[in-house]
Amino acid sequence: KHSGAAGSDFAGGWGASAAAPLCFCLPVQGAKTIAPFSGGELVKNHTLNVWRTHDGIDLAAEKGTVVTAAEAGTVSAVTMDPMWGGTVAVDHTDGTQTIYCGIAPEKALKAGDRVTAGQMLGSVDTVTAEVAMESHLHFAAKKDGKFIDPLSLPGLE
Repeated sequence: KHSGAAGSDFAGGWGASAAAPLCFCLPVQGAKTIAPFSGGELVKNHTLNVWRTHDGIDLAAEKGTVVTAAEAGTVSAVTMDPMWGGTVAVDHTDGTQTIYCGIAPEKALKAGDRVTAGQMLGSVDTVTAEVAMESHLHFAAKKDGKFIDPLSLPGLE
């Protein structure tokens, strides 16, 4: 007689020990990139009138546009930065951190909150250090503490 134990073993076997691969999506639906990741190269910041690296991508979006979590994770910080405006950082299970700058965060959002992929984090506001550009969200990612091109994340590459 088949007890179904093999099915139980299978369900609790390799599937339980291997985490599902993450699949990231852009935090602003349908947005076009207006400034790419500079990969360590210096680029001109027209607001500050200086040359500096651009450690994320800028996604064109009107102020008030919904910003969502690129993938499920845990909020590690919700801050107000004098250069980057409202900033939300989310840690993901693969060691990646996504950072959303120039956001008006949801009022109840705080460090330690778990978020799901596509969950609203807030809305586009102002990136103080980039106000000379059209309205946008500055979206960055880190892996092992180093900035990486957000468009290299699984699902966005």
